[in-house]
Amino acid sequence: MNAAGPITLVLDEAHHLRREWWNGLEHLASSLADVRIIALTATPPYDASFAEWARYESLCGPIDLEIGIPELVRNGDLCPHQDHVILSQPTADVLRLLDQRRRAVAALQYELRADEPLLDALERHPWLSRPENHVEEILEAPEMLSAVLVLLASAGRRLPSAPLRLLGVSAGAVPAPSFFWLETFLDGLTGRLSGTFKIGDDRLRALRDRLIRHGLIEGGRVRLRHTRSIFRMMAASLAKLDSIAEIGKAEHEVLGSRLRMVVLSDHIRADELPAAASDAFRPAKLGVVPIFEHLRRAGVAPVHLGVLTGTLVILPRAALPALQAVAAENGLDAAAVRAFDIPACPDHVRIELAGIGPARLVPLVTALFARGEVRVLVGTQSLLGEGWDAPALNTLVLASNTASFMLSNQMRGRAIRTEAGNPTKVANIWHLATVAPASGGVLADAVEALTWAELVDDAPEGLSDAALLARRFRAFDGISSGESTLIESGIGRLGVDMAQDPGLANSRTLAAAADRQDVARRWSLSLGTGAARARVRETAAPNYAPRVLAWSDTLHALGWGALSAAAFAVGEEVYGADPSAGFSVMALAGVAALASVPKLARAARLIWRNGSVEGSLKQVGAVILHALWRAGLASEAEANEGRFDVRTSLDGRRDVVLRGVSRSTERQVMQAIAEVLGPVQNPRYLLVRHSRLGWRTRTDYHAVPSALAAKKEWAERFAALWTARVGSSRLVFTRNPQGRRLLLRARAKSFAAGIQRSVDRRSAWL
Repeated sequence: MNAAGPITLVLDEAHHLRREWWNGLEHLASSLADVRIIALTATPPYDASFAEWARYESLCGPIDLEIGIPELVRNGDLCPHQDHVILSQPTADVLRLLDQRRRAVAALQYELRADEPLLDALERHPWLSRPENHVEEILEAPEMLSAVLVLLASAGRRLPSAPLRLLGVSAGAVPAPSFFWLETFLDGLTGRLSGTFKIGDDRLRALRDRLIRHGLIEGGRVRLRHTRSIFRMMAASLAKLDSIAEIGKAEHEVLGSRLRMVVLSDHIRADELPAAASDAFRPAKLGVVPIFEHLRRAGVAPVHLGVLTGTLVILPRAALPALQAVAAENGLDAAAVRAFDIPACPDHVRIELAGIGPARLVPLVTALFARGEVRVLVGTQSLLGEGWDAPALNTLVLASNTASFMLSNQMRGRAIRTEAGNPTKVANIWHLATVAPASGGVLADAVEALTWAELVDDAPEGLSDAALLARRFRAFDGISSGESTLIESGIGRLGVDMAQDPGLANSRTLAAAADRQDVARRWSLSLGTGAARARVRETAAPNYAPRVLAWSDTLHALGWGALSAAAFAVGEEVYGADPSAGFSVMALAGVAALASVPKLARAARLIWRNGSVEGSLKQVGAVILHALWRAGLASEAEANEGRFDVRTSLDGRRDVVLRGVSRSTERQVMQAIAEVLGPVQNPRYLLVRHSRLGWRTRTDYHAVPSALAAKKEWAERFAALWTARVGSSRLVFTRNPQGRRLLLRARAKSFAAGIQRSVDRRSAWL
């Protein structure tokens, strides 16, 4: 293509440019001699694969400007809003299945603990009796060794010292039994380590058959708690129908004729509609039609209830005159509107447009929705979840299993738009979660903690409603519940208690949702106190800071200083009896004192910088930022102007905040903080620090961030900066035998009992 430049291409909804759209536009842009590209999107695909993001950024370039939801609310472009979670328990059949699984797991757990021949064989296993001869094998599956130790400890066996020495942990630090450790043990015993941990062919076959019979193996892996089949049943639980009806009734009671509610589901399920009005309604799966029929039979706005999908449109019979009027306003012949009776729903009709594609029905039904002829609309997220414009929408129920960053923001975006002529609009967004009740003691020894974080961490690949919601809530920022005016991302801001009875939790949630003006008030308070340049920022909240390193260095240096002073005093005493010997002692003491001055000065600097948790976290952040600059991954201006703040919340959480850098650098630094201060995974380089307090020696491990571990010189520079600003540490390459042994210890320490390192990343309005 030949064109006289410059040419400006404006790419709206640029999040679609990850796949096929990218090919055509990339060809177009490369064909133009002088082209400028402006890419716009409300939902950058942050959760896209690396390859997709690379394509996206190669065409659109790095993000130049990002405007967060709080900024748009403050400017009046979006309305105040609040997210709510309604909990439901599984249906009776699912509860029976879950109870059977739990009882099967509990019985298996107790039998393993009482299986003396098995426990004896495990104690004699080479990994436990001679672990030093099997380090490479153990490194391939370190969790299996830990799982065996957990089982032996839970059975009351005395743990052998050799594997504990190899892992660098004490017997008291072995974790308590849990689903994770039992699952790890059984998966190793029946799966990839069955050749290493041999229990006999007959016994192995019987154990596998038992696990399969109880549905505890899926995809060739042992899954004691979360499987895809269980997740599908929980996520599509028909108990959510009652939750949706409860929401609809509560919102209708508060808003009355002002209610504009949309329920989004993943599937239509048109065949779920009964054949006749007198037939019993027994839906098999969650979907648009089951939700519509359940709401209709529950009496939720029955004469204002409709369905809008790409293939099925259902409206109240009473809305037909208004539909014909709207059709005429849009230049359509009223005769083109065809209504078909629905035997199961006498007061509703199925709508088609004769000779016209179904897409033309969308703006007509949207107009009815805006006017209040339809107040509750059930549809699919594929049609109404993205691009659909209905500013009157004030209540959104997400009965969808979508958890992606892009689609979650798109769906919420339908509700939080401002409405002309309604400056007091406040939107409620409802999320549904089915949670299993506590086991009531059946697995009392299995540590079944029902908190959001533990449910998410314990669920492989997010296979639970709790994990799905946690992923979804990481994608957007909102106002906290209660009296807090903090605006941040994450499910924690809602304060949902997973251990509480769902009925009590839901009652409190519905009561809070009824007070929309309080939501608006708290948004106003939060945004009103924000500085003119306040914006959404990435934060990291570690539960650990390396203060002990600075203190150890300080005590070490002070110790040398004290010894030199004592030697000088001894020299003075000796000088009186033997001047020559006394002079020699004082001279050596003087040399030692002079030699300790730099160490004392450095120790003073370290204790000044790291004397508090806040100070230590700031120094860790500064080391990372400067190392990124030295590696060419951040600018010099950012390294010089970047400033770290540590905010302490009411619950004691410390959030690390970085100011004065670009959004991309901010994200990179927070990711690095999570790697350095979080649990050790499989880093290329480790920082290892040995510190002594009295007769005890403590070893700390920190991963070198992956961005800085790509090159040896970057890792070495990071280690040097760490030693200078945080505390002395040794850099270890983990891809050789010695390094892998240290990595094994580092990972074992991450699994050990006691405080578990974690770094909670979120975004917040600051």
